[in-house]
Amino acid sequence: MKIELDELAKKYESVSGKFESNYFNEYAIEWFDNVPSTMTIVDENIKKNIFNKIIVANHQDKGQGRFGRQWESPIGKNLLLSLPIEIDSQNLNRIPVISTVSVLNVIKFFLKDKENVSIKWPNDILVNEKKISGIIIKTFSSQKYSIVNLGIGININTESSDYKNSDFNATSLRIKSESVFDIYYVFYKLIMSLSDSLKSDYFNIFSYWKENILIPKKNINISNSESSDNIYCKPIGINDEGLLVVETEKGDRLELTSEEVTFHY
Repeated sequence: MKIELDELAKKYESVSGKFESNYFNEYAIEWFDNVPSTMTIVDENIKKNIFNKIIVANHQDKGQGRFGRQWESPIGKNLLLSLPIEIDSQNLNRIPVISTVSVLNVIKFFLKDKENVSIKWPNDILVNEKKISGIIIKTFSSQKYSIVNLGIGININTESSDYKNSDFNATSLRIKSESVFDIYYVFYKLIMSLSDSLKSDYFNIFSYWKENILIPKKNINISNSESSDNIYCKPIGINDEGLLVVETEKGDRLELTSEEVTFHY
């Protein structure tokens, strides 16, 4: 099913406002009932030099998360999408921050700022320390320009019973507000938020991102993605490059990138 952004704008502008700048004006939206993975479709489109299609699905058979994890979602309850963004290679490190802030603002908007919404470094969104959204980023780079495959999942209408047999510490807009949400509206608001963030001053976006990072008060266990070693560390904060600063049991300070490690609170 193909959807036009102009049609969504006419439907939702009265309750959501207008785009300050529509970065995605030339993009087409393809909304599927079921796909193996929205990320895979965008990967294939990028290889064909198709950089203007947003892929959304009601369900994924092989949804992707970070470090090869699978993203599972009940049929038709959540927002699952991937989209390509062309960016100067020098600014590639901005995409995780821009995308996370965009999703953060959407969650805050629909929860009306009534809940504690924060960022689990580097780009998961938490509500009262339970995960409501995850972001995955894949990059196709040249020397000057890069194409980013940006995948976003937002838990919208899942209920507590959907997580009954899972050890996943998750929540959704519906669980937190006890209301059923229009997924198309959430999608429109997300595209609107991404568009505005991509056109905004990056340093303001970065400062806002940094302010909303949840720094665990207890020690965390860091698992190196390239080995089986575990390191117990005390989180200190986020530096001006967006790296997580931790202190080991030996008193050493480490600056960690999201590509190097994964960790659990």
